[in-house]
Amino acid sequence: IRRIVFERYKKKGFIFCSFLSEYAYLANTSSYKEGFQLMAGGIVQPNCIIGKNVIINTKASVDHDCIIGDHVHIAPGATVSGCVSIGEGSHIGCGATVIQGVTIGENCLVAAGAVVIENLPPDSKVLGVPAKAR
Repeated sequence: IRRIVFERYKKKGFIFCSFLSEYAYLANTSSYKEGFQLMAGGIVQPNCIIGKNVIINTKASVDHDCIIGDHVHIAPGATVSGCVSIGEGSHIGCGATVIQGVTIGENCLVAAGAVVIENLPPDSKVLGVPAKAR
């Protein structure tokens, strides 16, 4: 729904501001696009590329050299290790962990507390430790 609303208002010429909490950390070598939200306690380490309309929620961590696609939501307390790529429209649940070097396809759902240890194709829904398709 966030993607639909974002795109509808973009077509009408709306420009979305980004929000970076004063209690968050964004490395100065990382970049982000329109509508990015980095909430309190959120961390984005060096050399990350963050797409438009992305939420990195409370106490979520994105480590070095990650690529986060448009309209992604990284929920509170999630950990995204270094060199991870997350496709457009994906959701990483509360407290989930994505280990280094993993690629998550577009429109994936990673359940709360899941640990992703291998690449996920587009439209995957996974849960558990290690994360498996449901």
